Amino acid sequence: MSQLNAEKVYQSLIESGEDWADKQAAAELLEENKKSVLAELANKCLENSLGARESLALADPAYRLHLANMVDARHAANRAKVRYDAIKVLSEMRRTIESTRRAEMQMR
Repeated sequence: MSQLNAEKVYQSLIESGEDWADKQAAAELLEENKKSVLAELANKCLENSLGARESLALADPAYRLHLANMVDARHAANRAKVRYDAIKVLSEMRRTIESTRRAEMQMR
């Protein structure tokens, strides 16, 4: 593997790893705030019972939007992880090919 190729693979690993980390953090933040969003919406309801307020909050478009954003963020994080893992596999494959090539050259 040439030095230039190794540098490109390294940069790709760094970029895809950072992309995955950013998307993972965004997804985790939304997931961690799920109960807070629900509680905030429930507290805005004028119903007396907790069950009624929670039911209204669960049906609130803002809560459904939060859930959709949460799922989208998790999906983006998962796709970024797939790209990161694929680049790692490509790097290992290239290293194996280069190692095999060097071994073949020594046998000659």
